[in-house]
Amino acid sequence: MTELLGLVFSPWTEKARWALDVRRVPYTFRHYQPLVGEPALRVKLRRLTGRVSVPVLTTDDGRVLGDSADIARWADGRGAGPTLFPVEHEADIARLIDLSERGLAAGRARALRRMLADDEALAEMAPRPIRRALRPLASRLGALGVARTLRKYEGDKADGEAHRQTQVAVLEEIRETLARAAPSGDAPRTLLGRFTFADIAMSQVLVNVAPPAQLKLGAASRRCFSDPDLRDRYDDLIAWRDQLYRAFRTS
Repeated sequence: MTELLGLVFSPWTEKARWALDVRRVPYTFRHYQPLVGEPALRVKLRRLTGRVSVPVLTTDDGRVLGDSADIARWADGRGAGPTLFPVEHEADIARLIDLSERGLAAGRARALRRMLADDEALAEMAPRPIRRALRPLASRLGALGVARTLRKYEGDKADGEAHRQTQVAVLEEIRETLARAAPSGDAPRTLLGRFTFADIAMSQVLVNVAPPAQLKLGAASRRCFSDPDLRDRYDDLIAWRDQLYRAFRTS
């Protein structure tokens, strides 16, 4: 059986899961445990040095795919459902995927910084058995992991305002692209006139504005992922994202 290794609270994992689900490709999901799971992940990816991350898909024929867009492309060639990478939109989809990566990276950096100031959220990052055993010390363990993640993805290389400006630029691009898109009747408006992986990728940028209800987060972590100012400013995009989930997010 095809296996997806990922983090239940990660928008990158959600991009891969959504693509697999909407194409109705069967797979099993396995939760990745940062730090302790890294040696096995390096072996799987055959990458003993450098950065490794999830999601990672191991196909039923033994292929290993380590990027959400690559996983989505693989899913698009299987199963059934909306075509996620129509040929006529390849260039636009590639551009929007790149834009989503920039927006997500900026949002992650800001969320992790908020988390470092929130002991309750830090404790939620520790595995539940360790959280129960360590109790107050769980937040310290969580802080080590969060700080490491911030450095790993170079979120500490720019200040919070620079990351916020990147988020805003990407959100404005989503708004402008949707405004140019043709209405779809009762269906949600889509970025390219039909539902594609671009909608999946760009909708995830809103995770660090207002996480969707479907994302598995503790209450404190959800608080750190949220940005009340941007949530109010882009409530139209949040409504669009929620419409996409209702219309296309099969499980």
